[in-house]
Amino acid sequence: MAKHVFGYHAIEELLRRGPVEGTLFVGRRNERIERLVELARKAGVEVSEVDEPHLAGLVGSTAHKGAVLAVSRGAPSPKGDLASELDAIGDRHSALVLVLDGITDPQNLGAILRSADLLGVDLAVLPSRRSVQETATVARVSAGASAYVPLVVVPNVPAALVLLKDRGFWVYGADMQGDPCHGVDLAGKVCLVLGGEGAGMHRLVRERCDALVAIPSVGHVDSFNVSVAAGILLYEVRRQQGFPRHG
Repeated sequence: MAKHVFGYHAIEELLRRGPVEGTLFVGRRNERIERLVELARKAGVEVSEVDEPHLAGLVGSTAHKGAVLAVSRGAPSPKGDLASELDAIGDRHSALVLVLDGITDPQNLGAILRSADLLGVDLAVLPSRRSVQETATVARVSAGASAYVPLVVVPNVPAALVLLKDRGFWVYGADMQGDPCHGVDLAGKVCLVLGGEGAGMHRLVRERCDALVAIPSVGHVDSFNVSVAAGILLYEVRRQQGFPRHG
């Protein structure tokens, strides 16, 4: 079954990354659409001109901006199981893994993956249940960054955290009752856990954390949006790690 991706940046990043097998459906023509058509043809992707209602039907939205990429192979997908991904990371001292415990809003997941790519997260982990998975909206909101962040889906987050600890990671959970993040030693191999919107981390996930960290705030509302919190905390981890470059 094809995955439908829309949004200029998301489509462009997928076509640049390659290899991609599928069809680029285009409606209106403008400079940005012409650029996507050029990239598609260079990548060997079929281009099909359709009307606007057809595009809306593919993605269930009128926010397609005139182009939809239907990907049959090469779409962003989990690269493998957690153990094999951790094998690939190896003993890298400044490794950073992001675990998302029950994010349900694709807009939030897309924004988080965009920050994860910019800050060089080595691996993102999602639960297979009670969590949004990769969708066209996630790819669009991430501006194509979801194509670059290694991602695995696990059946049991607490068990995944145990494996991460066995591989030398310190597990830090984001929680309003935690210690201020700038005062916690976040160097070394770090696994950062963020809970779902509103409910936060599940109890067993929270219990598996080595420590809880919070973002200091002085305003009137009680918490940051989870995607904003992810960006701030990932930045703080990388700051303490000295902004390592692995590429």
